[in-house]
Amino acid sequence: MPKFAKHLLGLSRKFIPVKDYSTSSDDLDEYFKKFERDTHLKVFFAGSPMDAKPEPLYVKSIWRPPLGSIPPEIDTRLYNFFKLMRGIFIKRRGVTNLLPFQHRLMAWLKKHKQWIIANTDKNLGPCAIELAQYIMDALTHLNDDSTYAILSEHEAKAEAQRLYGEIYRWTVEGRRTGHLSVMEVKYIRKHTLANKEDPFGYFYLLYKVHKLLLTPGPVKTRPVCSDCASITNPIGKWVDVMLQPLAQKMPTYFKDSFAFKDITDELRLPPRARIFTADAVSMYTNIDTNAALAVICPYLRLMEDEFDHYHAETLITALEIVMKNNIIRFGDVYRKQIRGTAMGKPPAPSWSTLFEGLHEMEFLPLWETYLASYVRFIDDVHGVWIPDGDPDTDEMRWLEFQAEVNNNHGLEWEFTERSLSANFLDLTTTIADDGTIKTKLFEKPMALYLFIPPHSAHPPGVLTGHVYGNVLRIFRLNSYEQDTVDDTTDFYRRFLARGHKCDALKPIFLGAIQNARKFLATSKKQRADAKFAKHDAAQRRLYLHLEFHPQNPSSAKIQQLFNDTVLNPPGKKQLNEVDGGFGHKVPIDAMTIAYHRAPNLGDMFSYRDISKRNGPPVSSYML
Repeated sequence: MPKFAKHLLGLSRKFIPVKDYSTSSDDLDEYFKKFERDTHLKVFFAGSPMDAKPEPLYVKSIWRPPLGSIPPEIDTRLYNFFKLMRGIFIKRRGVTNLLPFQHRLMAWLKKHKQWIIANTDKNLGPCAIELAQYIMDALTHLNDDSTYAILSEHEAKAEAQRLYGEIYRWTVEGRRTGHLSVMEVKYIRKHTLANKEDPFGYFYLLYKVHKLLLTPGPVKTRPVCSDCASITNPIGKWVDVMLQPLAQKMPTYFKDSFAFKDITDELRLPPRARIFTADAVSMYTNIDTNAALAVICPYLRLMEDEFDHYHAETLITALEIVMKNNIIRFGDVYRKQIRGTAMGKPPAPSWSTLFEGLHEMEFLPLWETYLASYVRFIDDVHGVWIPDGDPDTDEMRWLEFQAEVNNNHGLEWEFTERSLSANFLDLTTTIADDGTIKTKLFEKPMALYLFIPPHSAHPPGVLTGHVYGNVLRIFRLNSYEQDTVDDTTDFYRRFLARGHKCDALKPIFLGAIQNARKFLATSKKQRADAKFAKHDAAQRRLYLHLEFHPQNPSSAKIQQLFNDTVLNPPGKKQLNEVDGGFGHKVPIDAMTIAYHRAPNLGDMFSYRDISKRNGPPVSSYML
C-alpha cells in the first residue's frame, strides 16, 4: 500500500466524500411523492387513531386516499411548496472535500482490486490486506469440516429452493391455524421471495489487529456473516421478535449499561465482597444446536400460556428452520454451517441469552449465600462474590461455582480473579468503602477515536447528535463528578484532534452539558412523560426525506418555504386550523427534514461480496 494511504483511510470508513453534483429539481420527484402521500394520509385520517403502534414486522402500504377526499386547499399549498422547492434546487458541481492526492488514492484503490479494505475487530479502524491473503484467511475458517459442510453451487441452490418451499408451507399452516397474523405472513412471504434470487448470507472477516500486541505473528480473524438478504432472514426476524420477551425475563438479563448501573446502584455489600467477571469462550460457536433446541423447546412449550404472544409448535418449527439451515457464500464457495449458533441470524442473541439463562435458573438459587449479584449481557458476566469465613472452604466453593457455570453442554467461561475492581462492558466497577459500587467509563487502550472529521459531507445534525448523546452517556455512567469532567474534557479534545474548531464545538458542548444535567435532575416519571409528549408531537409532524449535499439549499431556507406556503401562507389560516374533512382540523404542526447520507468510504470499499472482485475465483485457492 502507498504510505500515504492513511491520509484517506484514516478519515474513517464513515467519511462521506462530496458527490460530484448536488441535488437537482428532477431528483426531488421521488421525495415529493412520498411527502404528498404522507400529507394526504394525515389529512384523511384526522381524528382517527391511525398512528397506533404497528406490528413489529409489517409491509408498508402503498394505499392513498381516494381522489377528491383531500380538500383542494391542501393540494394548492403543497403545489406552491413543490414549485418553489424546484426553483431553489439547482444542479451544481460539488465542491470536493478531498485533496487531489486523496482523490488519486481513492481512484487507485478502486482500480486495484487486489487490495481489500477490511474492518478491524474492536472498532480499531480500517486496514488493508492483499486479496489472496484475505481469501486464504477466510478459507482457514471455511475449510473446518467440523463446523462447515462443503456444498457445490448446485447443491446450495437446491438447498435454497427446498428452504423456500419449507418456509412457504410453514406460513400456510400458520395462517390456517391462526397462529400467524395476516401481516406476519405477508411480511415473511414478501421478503423471502425478494431474497430468493440471491438467497445466501455473505461471509467476511474482521481482523484482530489488537491481538498482535499479545501474540506477534499472523493476524487472527473473526468470521462474520452478513445475513440481511438471506432466504431465512425474514423468518429469522419473526423468531427474534417471539424470543425477545422470553429472553428479557431471564433472571440475569439487563438491557444496556444504563440498566446495569441501575442494578449496581442498589447494591449494599459487606466489607469482604469482591467483584468478578466471566467471558464465554466463542459463545455462538460453542453452543451446540441440538443441545440448545433440547433445552429451549421444552421451555417454549412450558411458558406458552404465560407468554400469550406465540404458539409453541409454530415457533419451534421456525427456530429449527433458521438455526439448522445457515448456508453462506464466499465468492464461488458455498458452505452449510453444521456446528454452533447459526452465524449472523437475527435470533442469535436471544437464543444465546435463553440457552444460558435456563442453565442459570437451575444453579443460581443454590449459590445465593455466596452471590450478592450475578448479571449477564449475552456472553459477559458481572458478579459479586461474598467469601466464606474460612479461606480454604471459600477457595473450594469458588472452584465448585466455576465448575457449575461451565457445566452447560460444553460452553466454557473464563473467570477473572475476585477483586475490588473490574472492567465490564464499557465500565469499570469498584467497591467503595461504604459498600456501594461506583462506576467509571472504561475505554480500550487501543481505541483510535476516529470521529467524523468536520469536512465530511454528513448532515449537519450528526455532530450535535454525537456530542449530546455521548455527553449524556458520560454524565449517566460516571459515579464521580471528577470522572465526568475528565471524560467530557477528553471527549472535547478528541474532536479537536480530528480537526474540529473550538468556536463550533463550544456551544454544542455547553448545550449538551446543560441537557445532561437537566436529564439527571428529572425523575423517571418525568422522563417517561417527556418521552410520551415528544412522541405525540412527532405524530403531528411531516417528514421531508432528502439526501444531504453541502451545495443544496440550507434546511433553514427549506423550512422558511414550507412555513410560507403550507403552514402559514399570508392571508390564510394556519394549516392546523384548516378543516381536513369530517369536522376535524388538519393534525400537522411542523415539518422535519429527514436527511439521509450519501455513500461513505465504507460503502465505496465494501468487501462483503467477494465475487465482484477481479482475479482467480475463491475455489482456485483450495486446490
